[in-house]
Amino acid sequence: MQPVVLRTERFVLSAPGPADVDAVYAACQDPDVQRYTTVPVPYSVDDAASFVTEYVAQSWAGDTEYVFGIRTEFEAPLMGVVSWQRTRQAVGFWLGAAHRGDGVMTEALRGVLDWIFSHDEVELVHWEAYEGNLGSATVAQRTGFRWKGEGLCLVVDRTGAHPWGWLGELRRDELGTVQPHHEWPVLA
Repeated sequence: MQPVVLRTERFVLSAPGPADVDAVYAACQDPDVQRYTTVPVPYSVDDAASFVTEYVAQSWAGDTEYVFGIRTEFEAPLMGVVSWQRTRQAVGFWLGAAHRGDGVMTEALRGVLDWIFSHDEVELVHWEAYEGNLGSATVAQRTGFRWKGEGLCLVVDRTGAHPWGWLGELRRDELGTVQPHHEWPVLA
């Protein structure tokens, strides 16, 4: 599939490219991004360049994962990333520290979820986060994901192991809902 561009009320969501190397590199220096994602540690400029010029392009071309960069306008600096891992019917995301706490990821993820569910064959999307990732859990809860419990993540960590994590799912007919806070025990 060729990359598509999505728009939300405040953001443009488009595939990261070579102009985003510095922003990806800077965001991936954040200890929380390193702690809760699979990015290499230490994270180098070459890692960022490989991500935007190889991984993103190959994932779109192979129809395996669709990676969207979050920006305020088309040429604006990258704030974070949301992806749909089509092979697992799962979403993943990270956001630069300077942009957290203003609903950026919640809005961006809703935009991507609207697009995901525009594909007729998709009825269910999964979410998982490493145990302790309260920011990710908050975004999942606010975008309608139902808490499914704790267990081994499907995504392997840097060591090749499946870490313990939190699990959720969103059904097509629940899109646009916000799950009650009390139904997410890790957020109570």
